[in-house]
Amino acid sequence: MPAISVIIATRNRAEPLRTTLATLRDQTLAPSEVLIVDSSDTAETRELIENLLPETPFPLRYMSSKVRSAAVQRNMGAEAASSEFLAFIDDDVRLSGDFLMELARPFSEDADGRLAGVSGTIVNQIYTQPKGINRLLLACCLGNFDDCWAGRLVGPAVNFLPQDITGRIQTVDWLFSTGTAYRKCIFDKYRFGSQFRGYSFAEDVHLSARIGRKYRLLNTTFARFEHMDMGHSTHTDWVALGESMVTNRWAIMTEVLGMKRFRDLVRLFAYEVLYCTLAMLAQSRFRPGHLAQTGRLLWGKLRAFCGMRLRKSAA
Repeated sequence: MPAISVIIATRNRAEPLRTTLATLRDQTLAPSEVLIVDSSDTAETRELIENLLPETPFPLRYMSSKVRSAAVQRNMGAEAASSEFLAFIDDDVRLSGDFLMELARPFSEDADGRLAGVSGTIVNQIYTQPKGINRLLLACCLGNFDDCWAGRLVGPAVNFLPQDITGRIQTVDWLFSTGTAYRKCIFDKYRFGSQFRGYSFAEDVHLSARIGRKYRLLNTTFARFEHMDMGHSTHTDWVALGESMVTNRWAIMTEVLGMKRFRDLVRLFAYEVLYCTLAMLAQSRFRPGHLAQTGRLLWGKLRAFCGMRLRKSAA
């Protein structure tokens, strides 16, 4: 099996990181090194790593980042890594014991070297094909009426989870930012976009879709992990998040997918402003707290569209 460097971008989450590192210590295929790239406000994470060093069976390296950006931090870790393959995981995951082994296996069986990246399967985030009126509305926004969108990147840069079918390795259009491995020589040519800061919404799609235009991308259901996805509980600026959803998705549409027509912009507006807002309201059942959150997200998205219109007018 190939040697794999594991890279973890973290900020202010020392205890979840401790649990993640514990699952790395139990792997059947040990990582050649683990690089922690930290942008925390305190020294808690650095002290955690210093305390764990004597009992960790693999090299554990700590790096401090002044930039608070998951994308930038992952690039820092990749640049410092020494292995042929890079595995990116978040600081809030729990890996199955053979996760790294199964993530590496497709690379070891790749005869032509055209396999660029492999993602594992998130067991607590499952793809479900939309049905009924929900499916109809979504299909109209996407401009795509295919039977299944699993693992696809369609319409106005809308990405769907792969299917969790036992014992399956499947070709996909994009890869996660967590639980994913790349060939270092290929990753170094593309890297995460430097424009993604803070929450870095859709930086994984922007990277993997660019790579996928030339190389193969796979998802394996043999490499399984649980993602706590704690970022949803730490958001504070929902307006800024709403803006990034629109601007980052538009960047993927235009820069990667080549979708620059007016109807593409209309579909993006329909998806982000109309469909997503209705979906959030339906899921929250109009509870006051969720109504306020949805309103701030919507305001951020509208600001982004207004900004795009002003820039177009100025050009």
